[in-house]
Amino acid sequence: MEKKSESERISYARKALLDLVEKRELRAWCMERDLPHSSIYKVAVGTDIPSYILICQMLPYFSPAEWVYFTDEEIPYKHEPLPAFNPKEFSLFIKKHKIDYMDIAEKLGLTEANAKNIFLHRRANLSLLHIRKLAAEVNPEEFFVPADESVDGFFYPDRGDIVSLSGKNILVLSKNKDNSQNACFVGAVLDSESDGAVYVKGETVEGYVSVRNMSSFTYARRNPVLVDKVDKETVSSVLKLVKRLFA
Repeated sequence: MEKKSESERISYARKALLDLVEKRELRAWCMERDLPHSSIYKVAVGTDIPSYILICQMLPYFSPAEWVYFTDEEIPYKHEPLPAFNPKEFSLFIKKHKIDYMDIAEKLGLTEANAKNIFLHRRANLSLLHIRKLAAEVNPEEFFVPADESVDGFFYPDRGDIVSLSGKNILVLSKNKDNSQNACFVGAVLDSESDGAVYVKGETVEGYVSVRNMSSFTYARRNPVLVDKVDKETVSSVLKLVKRLFA
């Protein structure tokens, strides 16, 4: 069977609206809910793509996933209608990526200026097409629910993690709780020189750790990325070097 092009496919939400059009019930449905009939009609018949703002208005009636997925595919997430969301607020997804937003921008082909307006200044929004591109990795609901106060956009590694930051692999020596409280972490950059150093080997990353490469690392525009982990014995050997330094 020949696969339909995206322009021929119809989302679950649009299908429901189109059914109302065919029954000549859309205008009454919109008036009862104080929704803009003209804008919704254009979406229903396929003239317009629903804006982020319009989807926010219709959250009590259609879940985000019902806009993202087409009727010829299964919705892979548990989904249900949500309370209306203020599109000027920071959603869970936006707040989670306020630090590494340029990584998201690169995936979506956004300019830096546009990305800043979306993730930092809240002068613009991601489109339905952007959300659809990310849906394989992110539940569409994240774009339409407020973020908990504990969400700050940072990834806080734990002792024994090997993270990548600014092109360097770093063995994390401080604990997750301290990293979260201080918004930084202490670690040592993996090096190729073995003199007076401890050999560190994870599943995919290896190198030598010396106290001369130990430092604290703060968060700038990039989040550290977890790339590997090492065992407790290796961490213990590195910490012994640190203790000798301050003995």
